[in-house]
Amino acid sequence: MSDDFFAINGRVVPAAQATISVLDLAFLRGVGAFETLRTYDGHPHQVREHMDRLWKAAAACNIPPCFSETDLRQVIAEILVRSRHPDLRVNIVVSPGDHTVGVFGAASPRWVVIARDVHAPEPEAYAFGVAVVTVPGKRLFPEVKSTCYLPGVQPMQIAGRTNAHEALYVQEDGSVTEGITSNVLAVRGSVVTTPVKNCLPGMTKAGIKPLAIAAGMTWVEDRLTAVDLATADEVWITSSVRELLPVTRIDGRPVANGEVGPWAKLIGPQYRAWSIASAKQDNLRYFNQLDHQQQQSHRQAQQQQQQQSLMQQQQQQAQT
Repeated sequence: MSDDFFAINGRVVPAAQATISVLDLAFLRGVGAFETLRTYDGHPHQVREHMDRLWKAAAACNIPPCFSETDLRQVIAEILVRSRHPDLRVNIVVSPGDHTVGVFGAASPRWVVIARDVHAPEPEAYAFGVAVVTVPGKRLFPEVKSTCYLPGVQPMQIAGRTNAHEALYVQEDGSVTEGITSNVLAVRGSVVTTPVKNCLPGMTKAGIKPLAIAAGMTWVEDRLTAVDLATADEVWITSSVRELLPVTRIDGRPVANGEVGPWAKLIGPQYRAWSIASAKQDNLRYFNQLDHQQQQSHRQAQQQQQQQSLMQQQQQQAQT
């Protein structure tokens, strides 16, 4: 059986015990930044890249760096062992901390790790694609991954009412910039186009770029419009948990023939394989830079995690 464990300022506790003060400025003023990453075979993926982007967003909120890569990796390793989840979706949230004086005064920053089972889209979503809707609007400070998602509330309600997986922002000039929780890309022939202005610089999209180019695609970073999406051969949305997810319907109309296209079928599995390998390689890089005592502690945590995963697999096999 798996349980959820979260962490506050590096202290891992059962999810029900993970509480913060009502004076926290993320709660009072909506001031905070976050990142979402996932693990592959127990190895966190793109930790440094996510932390770099987190601290850039945090700086916009006047939140200084308040934990290290080692701190985060140790928390994730402990949660993997204690939760018994084979892999995790990890949300890292930072806030200025508890309100002290004035409007935004705070004592010291707080960091929270919310780690649950990955809950990636079902295999059918990758085989048959998903539906999305387009909605007018944009995120507040789109280049910053802040905790304020107010502009996305109504669009996601619209998506829910139409059984759509995601909603895409369309700005006043007709530009399609991003999804509420994803980047968007359009393919025509062998050319893949994706916006880079008024949208979050996506980690997954950046990982897909060299794979697409190596496969013979031309990568273009430029404006996209609703017409571009409607006339595309393929449309993709990307995020850390989704990876590359094909879109086969937009606003109720099919993309091309309404089926997952050949480029998605090629690049999607390549990105998954690259993610698994790079997470393992990154973990090895990190491990090699530790001193001997830290290596022993890290190795013991990994062994415990592997034993838990094996026990869980055996239990599942026994139940079936």
